[in-house]
Formats: sequence, structure tokens, C-alpha cells
Amino acid sequence: MLSGRQPLSRKKIVFRLYAAADDLARVSICYFRRAEPEKIDEQPLTLYAQDWARADWRGVVDFPEDPCHYYQYVFLLQDQKGLRRYYSEYGFTEDMPKDGFFEILQITAGDLPTAPDWARGVIYYQIFPERFENGGVPKSHELEPWTAEPTRENYLGGDLKGIISRLPYLKELGIGCVYLNPIFKADFNHKYATIDYYSVDPDFGTEQDLCDLVKKAHACGIRVILDGVFNHVGIHHPAFEDVLKNGSASRYADWFYLKKDSISVDADSYECFGDYPYMPRLRTDHPEVQGMILDVTRYWLRVAGIDGWRLDVADELDLSCLRLMRIHLRREFPKALLMGETWRDATRMLNEGDQTDCVMNYHFKDAMTEYFAHHNLDEKAFANRLDHMRMKYSEETLHYMYNLIGCHDTPRFLTECGGKKQMLKLAIAFQMAFPGSPAIYYGDESGMAGENDPGCRGGMNWDSMDKKLLAWTKRWIAERGKHPALQMGSFRWLCVDPAKHLLAFERTLLEETVQIAFNLDTQSHRIQGLAAPATLPAESVKIFVR
Repeated sequence: MLSGRQPLSRKKIVFRLYAAADDLARVSICYFRRAEPEKIDEQPLTLYAQDWARADWRGVVDFPEDPCHYYQYVFLLQDQKGLRRYYSEYGFTEDMPKDGFFEILQITAGDLPTAPDWARGVIYYQIFPERFENGGVPKSHELEPWTAEPTRENYLGGDLKGIISRLPYLKELGIGCVYLNPIFKADFNHKYATIDYYSVDPDFGTEQDLCDLVKKAHACGIRVILDGVFNHVGIHHPAFEDVLKNGSASRYADWFYLKKDSISVDADSYECFGDYPYMPRLRTDHPEVQGMILDVTRYWLRVAGIDGWRLDVADELDLSCLRLMRIHLRREFPKALLMGETWRDATRMLNEGDQTDCVMNYHFKDAMTEYFAHHNLDEKAFANRLDHMRMKYSEETLHYMYNLIGCHDTPRFLTECGGKKQMLKLAIAFQMAFPGSPAIYYGDESGMAGENDPGCRGGMNWDSMDKKLLAWTKRWIAERGKHPALQMGSFRWLCVDPAKHLLAFERTLLEETVQIAFNLDTQSHRIQGLAAPATLPAESVKIFVR
């Protein structure tokens, strides 16, 4: 059994208790001022989430003092048979313990959430710049037709001016923030092998084009975040070119993880991203490397007015580097977002509050794929997977999570569905209604398909859009926009029925409650647990507002 707490302000705190699944019937917190142990207040906790092994009980206490300080507390537990026990630092007792209390000393600024408000529940749209729209920027590569099969070597001609020309489309769709894959001068069409962090790649445009894009996006009510590729560089980055020339005698030798004194372009000479020799890893614990990264991130926040950074393979960056960025960027740019990329557990980066604000939520993506696309999870297993994810983070953090169902590194969701658009439509509805920040990968809203990289990186299907799918996506973005409960409300499962393939949940904020019900079966079913019984047609979703 474990406990924890997360301050929301200097007087309001979320308390958490983890117990075995289905073990407890009731949990409450008993708290008092350290100087007044006889004046005990008790407040119940509610079952927040439960997976196959653990139950997560949570409750918010709004203390009378601001700031709350010098309070002690224990938990009062009651199991399914009615047995009651107190739980403290020293374990379990039948009566209120005399010592071993959990204690709140002071709530400091560093304990409080600091993620920018604009990113809470925002709808993202990810753009792979080379494949979104050709705005006429002169190109250094021979271009293939826009509808050509995407490869890792070919170029179709997308650029920043092309993105600018499509801002009205993004505004009409209802997008709140655009995330751009790398745009800096780099090798390859994906631009993840950086040559110069201070220059926009000439095939994409100029620094002024980026400034224009950000300014015009802001005028449309759309934020812009850039991809920060700081785990590694390309082999033509000046620092690495010096290492190739001078080996271990280079003044930049300590910037990299060298394995030999004499260096050639191969993975046996140095550590590289994914063991890919054209992307040598940077030592992000090195003071000069950290200084360079901090300077680059500041530069584009200052010059272009971007709204934050998505940090590529953030889970491979040194913790000290992430903490340094968080401290300095938050001080100068309090509204700038720091999003990390990780495909697995992100508690290391999120729960201490000193690294990233949110991460790309691949736990969500994987569960969505296995349930809606592959049908490898039944409703109970799907709910368990999502609850397992929800239990890892604070509820506040969950509202910021980048909830994707596809990206430039995965097969398109429609391809995962075997081309069955109804499953994609149901997944979009679920994504827009679930807690977090929904993320659309360009073209998913209009019916693009494609296998994993490079197949998922085709040219945007401007001339062959699925208008019905696009209208469906717009509808659910609009539903999210008009119901604050779907953006920031609490979450509760209402129905998890594997026998009939029914699933329902509700989101509540203040006086508004929105209920969403799904039927993935091939026949209609009556569903219970909603405000009023309802019949759901086969493979459908319904929304109820009360």
C-alpha cells in the first residue's frame, strides 16, 4: 500500500492512496493541525481508477489556511468485509495512531503545477513539413509528384509557406496548436539529422517564413510548437565534422560518446540514435552541450515567438538537461510548453514537476490501436489499460497529455483498422471525449492510409479527401469545443461490458455532465448505466448531455 499527494495550490491538495484491486470498500483521510491533534477532520476519498492489480483512491482537501502548513494525517480504511484500520507511515493500527503520521510542512512554488493554461486540453495537429503543402519555396532536390509513394529518400516539396496557405483549413477544423516535425537545416527529408539549429532548412523557407507562420497562426488562434532534436545531430553538424577530422583530439570530442580515437562514420566509432550512424548522440550532461541546447530553445522562442518545444526522444536526454531547460525557460517564457517524447512510462519526466509538462501519450495510442483497430482487447482489458495509464499521473497532468492515435513513426490508424473507416470514426470520437489533449496526425482526418515509416509520410491528400470522415472529425472537435466537461472535466466509467462490446463513460465539470456510449458489436444493444437507458446501433457512438 502506498500514498501520495499533489498540491493544486498552496491550500488545496489531492491525496492519493494505492491499494490492491477490489480490496477496499471505503477510504477517508483524517487530518489535523500539528498543534491541535484533538481537532480531527475527516474527508472521504473516491475510487479514481482501478486496473488488474491496483486501486487508486483520491480526494481533494481544501484547507482553511492559505498556505496550508504543519498538518498531519492518516488514512482510515474499510475493507469489503467491514474491517477498519488506520494507515500511517508505520503501517496499520486498529485505533488512531499516536505517532507515525504523514505530514505536510510547507507548500512551496516548486510543488505547484506550472504548465501553461493554453495547453490544457488543447487540440493538436501534427505536420510533417515536407509532405503537407508546397508553397513555392525554391528546392534543392528534384521533386517527385505530390501523390508519389513516400520513401525515405524522395522529396515532394512541402514547406512553411505551404503551411501558411493552409492555416484557414486548420482554423476551420478547430485546431488549437500545430506541432511541426523538424524544420532546421538538416540531412534527409525528415530533418532529424540536424546540421544547423539556428537556420530554417532552405527547402522549407527562411527565418522570416517561420516568423510569418507563427504570427499568422496566432492570428487564427493557433499556437505553434517546434520539434527540438537535441539527443543527437547529423554527421554534417560542424561539431561532429570537427570530430571526424580530428578524432579524440577535437575540441568537441567530449560532446559525443566516442568509442575510438580515430573516428569514421559508423556505429562502432561512437554512440548514435537507434544505432543509426548518421545521427551521433550528444552528451546532454556536458555543460557546453547544455548551454547550446538552452541557447537554441531561447533563440526561437525570442525570435519567432513559438509557443514551446516537443523534445525528441526526451527519455534519452540527461535528466540534468531537462531540469535546466525547465528552470530557465519557465522563468523567461512561463507560457511556453515543454512536451517530451517517450513511448513508455513517463513518471520520471512528469511526476517530479521539474522536467516536461506533458509527453506524447503512447500508452493511450497503443490501447486505442489494440481496441478499436485490432480488436485484441475486450472492453474490460481496454478500460484496465487506460486506468493503468491514468493511475500513473496526476489528474491535472492527464489534461495536458498529447493523446495521439498515429504519428510519423507509426502506421496510419486507418491502415491499422484494415481500411475500416467506421472504426477510425469511433476512435476519433473516443479521442475527442477522453481526458487529455487530442492529437491529429495530418491527413488522418481526411482518410489518409499508409504503413509505418515511410508509408505514413505521404503527401497530404488535398485532392482526394474523404469529405464524410472530415465532417465527422469536425463534428467531434466541435462537440469537445462546446462542452467544457469534455475539455477539463472529471472522468468515470459507466459501463464496461465485454459480453455485448459496450463501453460508456461520463465527464463532469461543475453543473455539466456529458455521457458518451460506444457499441463495437455488429448488432444493436440496449445499454444500462446512463442517465436514461438507450439503444445503440451496431458499431456506433452516442453522446448525452445533462
